[in-house]
Amino acid sequence: MNRFILLIFVVIIGFSLLTEGWKKGRRHRKRKVTKFMHVSDVHFDLFYNQSISKDTSCRSTEGFKMADHEAPYGRIGCDSPEWLLESTLAAMKEKGKDAEFILLTGNLSAHDMTDDQGSPNVLKAIQTVSSKAHEVFHFFYPLCCFSSLDGKMVVLVPNAMYWNNNWQTYPLWDEIAERQLQWLAEQLALAKNKGKRVLIMSHIPPGGDPFNYNYFWIPKYAERYAILVAGKYHDVIAGQFYAHTHKDDFRLQILNTEDEKTSTKSFVLQTASVSPIYSNNPAFKVFTMRTDIQALVDYDQHYLDLEIATEFSNPVWKFDYTFSKRYPSKNKLINANRIDELSQKLISQTDAQYWNGYFMGTTANYFPSHYDRFGLYCIVRYVLEDDFHRCYDNFKVHN
Repeated sequence: MNRFILLIFVVIIGFSLLTEGWKKGRRHRKRKVTKFMHVSDVHFDLFYNQSISKDTSCRSTEGFKMADHEAPYGRIGCDSPEWLLESTLAAMKEKGKDAEFILLTGNLSAHDMTDDQGSPNVLKAIQTVSSKAHEVFHFFYPLCCFSSLDGKMVVLVPNAMYWNNNWQTYPLWDEIAERQLQWLAEQLALAKNKGKRVLIMSHIPPGGDPFNYNYFWIPKYAERYAILVAGKYHDVIAGQFYAHTHKDDFRLQILNTEDEKTSTKSFVLQTASVSPIYSNNPAFKVFTMRTDIQALVDYDQHYLDLEIATEFSNPVWKFDYTFSKRYPSKNKLINANRIDELSQKLISQTDAQYWNGYFMGTTANYFPSHYDRFGLYCIVRYVLEDDFHRCYDNFKVHN
């Protein structure tokens, strides 16, 4: 219960936190499965006002309007109030009572913290989320990476902000980005030499944005990262956990797109956010992993229906779906081959089960917005921008 991964850059934070289940796991280490949780994008808003409309993000800023109803639990189109933060942590403790650790892949502070509000409020939001997590899950301390499950696996936490293409680049910035890639390569080589498998977690994922198809990473870093995780060390990667898009989603990484069937591959799992600002219900996942083969097996997603909770003043976190039942397969592991199969079935001409489950699942059962089915297929399947455009241009029907 004394291990915690923390990586922070301005308002970006990712960590792994051990729970009460870790104690039980240590006493029963011979068991073949362990559980952990994945949660992200809390975006706690110190200035949330339950009476103000989403037009000004539920804040009493210039030009604000009163909403037509109170929203104490959170409002679609706004970031998270304190109640939602506390409710999420309580639900995680209940639904994930057997989980041994938690992956929190970033963004604890609300969006659009202006100069008037300043960085002290950003830090206060981060401190509040960390403190409340501490109250629920108790002991933690910062590390850069850690070994778990008696040293069989390693969690690596790179800072994807240095590879992101939306930030200005300076010589020092590029130097850090290069050093971080080298560090990642060294850690993957070390894990492979010692027969360990690796979980990677960070915030901004490699690949494209499902909202506008812009790609997040600087191309040279995206390509070199893919060479590591989908190429030389594909057999070392047990899973990659990212967030940022606020959607329950997947990303396939194919090293050689000219021969996809035989190419080595890897994959990314993303979780829907706690914050409902981008039209989704709050959600988190509870994963099951086989420790004997160090592989992901399944997960359950849980969510809070904000509109129902608000209407009846009765917030209830509900079970959403189990991965293996929503996306049935002969392959009983969550791995690159499974995500490859999932992506291809999104455009199946004979079976709509995968697409129907995927489309509603991205927003944790909130009504999805306008979409382009083939664009989403290409975003899921191709992690490099040039490959995406080749895929997208092959289809004639676009909405």
